[in-house]
Amino acid sequence: MSRILVVDDEPLIVEMVEETLLNDGHEVIKAYSGEEALEKVDQEMPDLVLLDLMLPGMDGYEVSRQMQKEARFNHIPIIMLTAKNAIADRVTGYERGADDYITKPFDADELLIRVRSQLQHLNREDKSSLTGLPGSRTVEEEIEERTGDPDGLWSIVYIDIEHFTAYNEVYSFAEGDELIRLAAKAISQATREMGNPEDFVGHIGGDDFVVLTTPDRSKLISDRATALFAESVPSCFNATDRTNGYFVFLSHNGESVRLPLVSLSFDIVDNEPE
Repeated sequence: MSRILVVDDEPLIVEMVEETLLNDGHEVIKAYSGEEALEKVDQEMPDLVLLDLMLPGMDGYEVSRQMQKEARFNHIPIIMLTAKNAIADRVTGYERGADDYITKPFDADELLIRVRSQLQHLNREDKSSLTGLPGSRTVEEEIEERTGDPDGLWSIVYIDIEHFTAYNEVYSFAEGDELIRLAAKAISQATREMGNPEDFVGHIGGDDFVVLTTPDRSKLISDRATALFAESVPSCFNATDRTNGYFVFLSHNGESVRLPLVSLSFDIVDNEPE
């Protein structure tokens, strides 16, 4: 099931598109302005965006442009919904990052054909199905590109979740997946708030993540991600463990071990001159 963000200031159109997508098995997220659309992209990390061109305030062109500026979002395909049919409008949309166009009025079959086409293309790309972040192959390519620049300053922040394996065994793999999603959200938000616009966040696999930034931003991002993750972690434990501030793990030799609630761990490598 794919998560699709539908953005239009006309509620009736949003409802019509929502019904079509739900009947095709997709999850639908809704927004009614450009500003709200960018908030939902950041919060929900959709697989695809259906974006009306003529929005009040921030229009669809600007939403698309803002998404293209962010390394975390520029892999998300955008289908523009518009009443305009001029070639100039299409060219402008493609220049701002749109992947396809549907001209209003459109029928349900046309909408689904274009949505499925974009999702099929996306599924062939390197992307984590759990977090929506770029995967290990893309991480490797980004690291090679950034570290290969002889004049650029770079910082690679490797991140994992402390005591994640124990948490999986004590609780469940499903709850472990939710913990990974919370970590992805915290890391992405911290990078957006404290990093540079061109910074990159990737999900290598399991509980392992990478942030590519600059040396002056790596600690700021790490500290902010730590705080954000710590805010959400208690909800992942039962009342007893939350109160105690630890959980009990039965080791493979049968010994009961008290472990602190999970947290993020960071390893930073950079080329900042000493």
